[in-house]
Amino acid sequence: MPGVLASLYQRTWWSLLIRGLVAVLFGILAITWPDRILEFIVTLLGIFVLVVGILATVGALMHRSASRRWLLVLIPGLIGIIIGIITVAWPAVFTVVIFYLIAVWALVYGGIEINNAIRLRKDVHGEWMPILVGVVSVIFGIVLLVKPLTAGAVVTWVIGLCVLVLGVLWLILAFRARKWQQPAASEKPPPDVL
Repeated sequence: MPGVLASLYQRTWWSLLIRGLVAVLFGILAITWPDRILEFIVTLLGIFVLVVGILATVGALMHRSASRRWLLVLIPGLIGIIIGIITVAWPAVFTVVIFYLIAVWALVYGGIEINNAIRLRKDVHGEWMPILVGVVSVIFGIVLLVKPLTAGAVVTWVIGLCVLVLGVLWLILAFRARKWQQPAASEKPPPDVL
């Protein structure tokens, strides 16, 4: 029987599916049009971060009664919403700053995903997909920190590729989490997870 963290992934598999679809779409657009106006790419990236932030926030709020650590999911979600709104509202003015903020967000999100993946392995043996999601997010953050704008179309292509891979991993994780064994209705999870 999966533990509480595995149940959380299982109950919110749909949010992983939506994240994955948005990431795959963004990744394909970024790879297909690498030499388009950077403002357009920044706006798409801002929309991506905004959607992921909204989904993480909603997921955290939906399951706040199951854990005292729900803030670990809520805070990156809220930060993602703020960064996404700023990016969409003022893409040209904040391009460099936004890349750095998104890089920090990706590093924090990836670190939390890796932590959750390590904890999840206690409940779902042999599951490796969540840790890949965290690692790809960390790599994405590092790429943005090292080369935010200097390589132009190449950076856009690399960002698109990283987000595309992250999206595919989210899609795989969504379908895998959906199939994990449901906990028995009579069993209550321990109050402290995440």
